[in-house]
Amino acid sequence: MIDVFYTYDKVSSDDFIKTILARYYNIPNATICKSINGKPYIEGRKIHFNLSHSKQITALAVGKKRVGFDVESLTGKARPAVLNKFTERERSEILSSADFYSHWTARESYIKFYGETLAALWRKVEFFRGNIYLRGEKTDANILQFEMDNYVFSVCGDYSKVNIRRIDL
Repeated sequence: MIDVFYTYDKVSSDDFIKTILARYYNIPNATICKSINGKPYIEGRKIHFNLSHSKQITALAVGKKRVGFDVESLTGKARPAVLNKFTERERSEILSSADFYSHWTARESYIKFYGETLAALWRKVEFFRGNIYLRGEKTDANILQFEMDNYVFSVCGDYSKVNIRRIDL
């Protein structure tokens, strides 16, 4: 089970992470460390989390196993310059803005799962027929996706269920 917390309140990323960790995981005053590519973690704790934000939403996925997470608003339009960076197979599945953001968040959640940057892996990753491919080879990456309040959420990790909580700060 992965927990996804989200808010529409204006809050900094680190403050949101600290609030959730203190309130729901009994980790007060957490010191947030960041990998060389910016992936947040807590030193010495067996808790994994990943943060994302889009337009008015800030969201955090928290679990016991490594996680990559992304959220995007469905109210935007597919960006032609970015659409051209998807593979031909992906473009055959991208028929709407919702499809565009579904593919985008799946790819980004996978890249964030490994703590990499978009620049390093974007052209090496493909999301096709619900699966992630890396350098043309199908991976065993599990992508959970759901839509809520005009946003699409993608979770990459060894999770089969999502528990969603709205947080008012």
